[in-house]
Amino acid sequence: MSTSKLAGISEWAAQAAQITTGVAGLSYAFGWILMARFYGALGVDPEDAGITFSWLVARAFLVGLVALAAFLAVRWLQNRATSAQPTWVTLSIGTGVRSLAEVHLSLPGRHLLRGLAGALTGFVVVFLVVLPFRLGDRFAGDALAGRPVDFGVLGTTVIRAPEVRLSSADPAKPSPATGCVLRLGGNAGTSLFVAGGRVLRVSDQNVTVSSSC
Repeated sequence: MSTSKLAGISEWAAQAAQITTGVAGLSYAFGWILMARFYGALGVDPEDAGITFSWLVARAFLVGLVALAAFLAVRWLQNRATSAQPTWVTLSIGTGVRSLAEVHLSLPGRHLLRGLAGALTGFVVVFLVVLPFRLGDRFAGDALAGRPVDFGVLGTTVIRAPEVRLSSADPAKPSPATGCVLRLGGNAGTSLFVAGGRVLRVSDQNVTVSSSC
């Protein structure tokens, strides 16, 4: 392999690493804003539900890889746009047997590809800037209303509040909540539950959690 090809591969790898790292940092900020918005609306901190730095970084890195693929797709569309030729489209008006009129339209392929590239870029920007606030408010409202929450990205869970049933670990003591409640997560031996529109902090030693609800 020639020196010029090696230099080109090295430069491409460096740019890919920069893009992935940059977008991973943005997606980390996206995830943290989403967590802070969701749990803050419930009056708790993300750390109380077990949301750690490493937990969020792993998911942010996956988003960074997807963003790198999106960036490469945009670059490919832009490169194709420079050499794209107009596309002719024929619109035929008539019946299945006879055509009464035909209209020939020229669609500029260059502008179409550039439009697709711009739309893809805009989607990524909106996704990273606007959605964490909207999603956090929506999921918090669902949790307070007693509706389960299950939101994931690329097959990994980001926010999950399933329905569970609590029972007291000591038969002589009453259960802290009756019926189905939502489990937000837990940390340091304490779990968070949503019951009746409020958050309960319960020691794991005092209750038994059942998923059959």
